[in-house]
Amino acid sequence: MDIQPGNYRTTGPVAGAAKCYWARMKSASAQVSDVISAGMPAGPATVTIMATDKAFQTAGCAEWTKA
Repeated sequence: MDIQPGNYRTTGPVAGAAKCYWARMKSASAQVSDVISAGMPAGPATVTIMATDKAFQTAGCAEWTKA
């Protein structure tokens, strides 16, 4: 996994998007059954990546920064 465990923040969706998407995953396979938790925030969001997470997917969100 390229992202280190910890808390990450985004300011929300990129310009022009109503919502963005994020998901903590049990594997990088992108199967629905591998989703640990997910969200579609319309504004700022914080996600805690655990050491046991295998992947983090995101789409349409502004840059995630370590909190």
